[in-house]
Order: sequence, then structure tokens, then C-alpha cells
Amino acid sequence: MLLGFENAVAQVSLTVDAPRVVETGETFKLVFTVNATPDSFTPPAIANFEILAGPTSSTKSSTQIINGRRTESFQVSYTYILTSGKEGKFTIPSASVTVEGKNHTSSSITIEVVKGGETPAQKNQEGVSISNDDIFLKLTVSKSRVVTGEHLIATIKLYTRVPVSGFEDIKFPSFNGFWSQEIDSPQNIEFVRESVNGKIYDAALLRRYMLLPQQSGTISIEGAEIVCQIRIRAGSNAPRSIFDDFFDSYQTIRKRIAANPVRIVADPLPAGAPASFSGGVGSFTINSRLTRDSVSANEALSYIIEVSGTGNINLIESPKPQIPTSFEVYDTKITDNSSRGASGASGSKQFEFPLIARAPGEYTIPSLQFSYYDVSHKQYVTLSTNEHNIKVGNSSISTPGTGMTLSSGVNQQAVRSISDDIRYIVTGSVSLRKGNLFLFGSAGYIIYLVVLVLFFVLAEKFLSHRIERNRDIAGTRNRKANKVARLRLKNAGVLLKSGNYSLFYQELHKALLGYVSDKLNLTLSDISRDKIVDLLHTRGVNQDLIQELLFLIDQCEFARYSPNPGGSGMEDNYKKAMELISSMEL
Repeated sequence: MLLGFENAVAQVSLTVDAPRVVETGETFKLVFTVNATPDSFTPPAIANFEILAGPTSSTKSSTQIINGRRTESFQVSYTYILTSGKEGKFTIPSASVTVEGKNHTSSSITIEVVKGGETPAQKNQEGVSISNDDIFLKLTVSKSRVVTGEHLIATIKLYTRVPVSGFEDIKFPSFNGFWSQEIDSPQNIEFVRESVNGKIYDAALLRRYMLLPQQSGTISIEGAEIVCQIRIRAGSNAPRSIFDDFFDSYQTIRKRIAANPVRIVADPLPAGAPASFSGGVGSFTINSRLTRDSVSANEALSYIIEVSGTGNINLIESPKPQIPTSFEVYDTKITDNSSRGASGASGSKQFEFPLIARAPGEYTIPSLQFSYYDVSHKQYVTLSTNEHNIKVGNSSISTPGTGMTLSSGVNQQAVRSISDDIRYIVTGSVSLRKGNLFLFGSAGYIIYLVVLVLFFVLAEKFLSHRIERNRDIAGTRNRKANKVARLRLKNAGVLLKSGNYSLFYQELHKALLGYVSDKLNLTLSDISRDKIVDLLHTRGVNQDLIQELLFLIDQCEFARYSPNPGGSGMEDNYKKAMELISSMEL
């Protein structure tokens, strides 16, 4: 029933996919995909492109069971094979499908057709080296002229027309003179097609930063550098047959590329900034509120100021409200709810002032002024909050057992006796005894000596036993094996969360072999499968645990030298390793 309900409420969508840039004469796919079984498909009216084939339909369904949770997916695709013989930007209108009587429409897509040319792969077969036009690094900024404190976005992209198999020695700018923060740092580099100067490149985003200039003048951003590993065919000028591709050899060459530096002009903020200006540059609003407007003396409340908007909101300093002197003001609590993206920083920043009223009465927190520099209008803007009235009532604190009451507040009275007057001095005879003023010779002195001797004896035995244990190097390694292995597994857990397949299995392999090495007092060079099995049998370890250990070691060794299949078993193998080490310790 739940599965049927989930399918019933699943939202039907029709998506379209095609390259954004193609060359004249290049064939490419246009694919419409719907995540349900359609009753009918209405194709788009395709103009300016020649339809070589299609639409051809295909169906794809999959089922996954992960940790006992079953997920299913289903989709139907309609594929066109297109080509174009003329340059320009052309829009393919939307298509539509009918599912259970309801019509669903895709979005339109615009494809740019550029002039075709000789590909870098063809050049390499003729023995021509890779040029800076085939692969390059580019640093771009969203603005080249700003004012101090105004944000800009710096983007570093790699453009290539040759196959890149890896990267080395990556150096990113340090952004001296700017406050900088990474806002986009992809773990997996993905290439998309882009047109640059009429040529098609595979472009990949490497880093994106938000920058705030901290000084005025011309600030230079040094260029980034990277070494790319490029895989090319070791071809020759001899005539080739169609069978040569099966026997081609390839070589990897390394090419260092660098992005050109960029200069930013940061103008100083105009003179005449209001006294309430605290460094805000952008567009903001401000509001204030009280958590309570009526309290008793000695009770707490909070005065909250919230600044919202876009700009350098994260660098705005705390306002300074005028709090009446009858209130105690504690440290300000600052909550930053802003986010950073490709368009800069936006959101809100909250300043909370905890207060405690100390005297009854009626008080007013006056309006607070907040000023910022509006970039779009190039002027200072001053905003004001509302004033807030607080009513503080009387509060009495009773002292139990004395019958006395202390009234709080500045105008509080002296201590009053409710039941009796001040007690009179005692008169008459009083029985006194002589006290022992010296510790030496007393019962407490003897007890101290006995405790001190016992502590010395126990400490000597404990330290001697600890020294003997530390001398036993093999025993120490055995006792610490579990702790050391769990530290290594913790590192593997961090790599598991980041999805780094190769490094995860490498760290898991080190944790397992290190645990066996410490537990069996073996060096890593002496470890072998037969020796592990014999020594664990000698120590009475269960046969199933031994086989599980060998299985995990084999999995790690296999994964280290095989391509990433998707990492579906990483979490299971991590849990098995944790359970295995815990079971062997028992």
C-alpha cells in the first residue's frame, strides 16, 4: 500500500538534454526523458537542424536495496540524432507527454552552432605538440572595479580540447588584500561544453571565491597554476587502416598551464560617512524587538537586532544600542544566518543583547540608527529601528529562616527584622574549655602520617608495575592495537563521507594490516596470509573471524587497483571492519 501511495503521489516530470554548443556538421543527441509511462508523446517542431534519426523510444528501470531500504526508478526516453550545417544560436521548442490524462511539458533548449575546424586529436596524430590554444586556465572576476567592502566573484576554470587524465601541483591564488572565502569547490571535476572564440571546449569549474577588498587602490590577483596530465595517441604519418585503433599505443605528457593575473580597482568609500556606519556595503534592512516588554526586577530579557540583506553582511560589526543604566548588559550573542553563493552573500545577521533589570520603573530603549553604503545608488543610507518601552515591576527576595525580606532595586530599604529586634549580648557565666592549638602530636597529625605512608607505598607499586608493562614492547603494541586501529578507521570514515573511493580503501587496508601487525607482534614485511592464519589459530580466534579478516584485506587490495564502481560497498566494508576489530578484541 505504501509503495502504491508513493507511486501515486510521485511528481511526473519531462526533461530535455542536449549539448549547449556543437560544431557545424557534428551529429549530436537530443533526448526527452519522462519518469512515468506516457500515454502519448508530442514531439517539438525542430527547425534549423536536420533530423538524421528519431525519435526512438527506450525504457529504463532499476531497483536498489541499500541497508534494507528499497528504491525504484523508471523512465522512458525519446532520442533524436541531429546535425546542423549553419552557424548561430537556435532554440528547440518544448515537447509534451500525456500521463494519465494530464499534459506535461518540457522546457525549451537553446543550442549554439559554431564553425567546425580541425580537432586537436587530428593534430596530435600528425606529430604536432599540444598548444596553449588546446588547453588553458582562465581566471575571471564578476567586477573589475568596486568600492572597498563591495563583493565580487572570482572563478577559475579549465578549458581543454584534449583528453585530460589527471592533475598535479595545483596552486590557487592567495588573494592578498582581500577577505576571501571559497563558495564552490567541487570534489569531482565535471566537464561541460562551452564556446570560446568560436571554438568548442570542455570546461570544468575548479574553484569559485567570494572576495571583499579590504584596501583601496589597484589590487592584483595572481594567476593560478596547474600541471595537467594529457593522454595522447602515439601516432605516425603512415597510412592507417580501420584495425589500427585496436593496436594503438598512448602516452601521457605533462603540461603546466597558468591563468593570467587580474587587476581589481578598489575605490575608497566616499567621505562623510554617518557616525552610525559600521562597514556595511550592499543593500540592507534592520529591525529590533524585545523578548519581553514587562518583567519584574532581577528578571532577564533580551534585546535583539537583526540586519538582513545582500552584501558584506558577514563583516558588519555589532551595533551599540543605548541601554538604560538600570539594566545589566551581558556579552552579545551573534548569530550569522547568511549564505555565500555565485551572486555573493545574502541572508541575515542577528545580535542578541541579554539584559537583567535591577530596579522597578518604566524605561525606554531609544531608536537605533544603522547606516550602510548603497552600491547601486552610490550613497550612504541610514535606517532606524523602533524604540521599545519596558515596564519593570517590584520584586522581593525572602531569606528563609530569618523572617527578613530584602527589597530589590536602587531604592531598596535597609534590612528589616520582621519578628524580633537585634539579639542582646549574652551575660552570666559561660563554661569554657582549653583547645589544642598545635597539629603536632594530635590525632589528626598521626592520621596524616599514616595516609602519607600508604599513599607512597601504593604509588611505588603502581609506578613499578607501569614501568614493567612499558618495557614489554610486544605487550604494549598488543594492548594498544585496538586503539590505534580505531584511530585509523576514523580517518577512513572521513574519506568515506567525502566519497573518495581509492583513498578510503587505502586507509582501510592500512588499518587492518596495522591492527594485525600490532596484535600479533609482526613487522609489516613479515605479514603473510599463512602466518596470519597460523598465529590467529594459535590464539584461539574463531575461524569465521579469520575468514572475514582475509576477505576484507582482499577487498581493499582489489579496490586499490581497480576503477571506482560507484562506491556502493564502501559503507558495508567500513562497518564490517569496525565489527571485526571489536569481535577479535572480545
